[in-house]
Amino acid sequence: MAFITSYDGREFHGWQRQGSDQSIQGTIEEALHKLTGMPLNITGSGRTDAGVSAHGQVFHLDIPIRGNRPWTPESLLKGVNHFLPQRIRILSATHTAQTFHARHDVERKIYRYRLRIVPQKQVRSPLDNPFTGVFFAPVDLSLLKSSSLLFLGNHDFTHFTVKKSLPPKTQRTIDHIFWERDGADYQVWITGKGFLHMMIRFIIGTIVEVANGKRTLEELEKLLQSDSPVPVKCLRPAPPEGLSLIRVLYGKNDPFA
Repeated sequence: MAFITSYDGREFHGWQRQGSDQSIQGTIEEALHKLTGMPLNITGSGRTDAGVSAHGQVFHLDIPIRGNRPWTPESLLKGVNHFLPQRIRILSATHTAQTFHARHDVERKIYRYRLRIVPQKQVRSPLDNPFTGVFFAPVDLSLLKSSSLLFLGNHDFTHFTVKKSLPPKTQRTIDHIFWERDGADYQVWITGKGFLHMMIRFIIGTIVEVANGKRTLEELEKLLQSDSPVPVKCLRPAPPEGLSLIRVLYGKNDPFA
């Protein structure tokens, strides 16, 4: 079976189950255990970082048949939500082909980052825009857009991830990146097949630095053209609370199509 889940990830240590830290995966598996009495493992489309939320994360589950009443997608959806905290909801559930894999079959993922620029001395209420990354310097929207275009296509993103978690291959492809103004906020939509650990947050943080004059377009180009150390200031990731996984696309293999 496959499931779509939405969650407020701000108080979780990311998607992946890890030791005693509270994770989205671990919380869902615990709810499944309470419901079915079986220790079950779920596989997500990918890992969202600590503090990152999702509107449409997908995971699959292989559940053995026990007794005369096999679990249905509907009964699992209703039952698991009963045991989950309000910050996590299962939105949809469906049967899938036995060959479906939530991670391996991904064709594209759509992420959105929402940010707000506020004056340096402005006191901000903790209740304002809880799913928004806050920056304290004015930005040039035209520079936000022009610097974003440099990320389109296939690049080596060695400089846009956490060095201690570098995988063997660091090349990734960004298919679409689009900025828009939404009232007092800015939103950027990023689409690609897969992303490195914290990659989107490093991209956003760097684009904002270009747009507020702390970094040049030439520096950004150097970062994208080389996987070796370059003489530029250390990159800073954007705050996690502004990032959300919006949708996971599977093309012709999409169980929810």
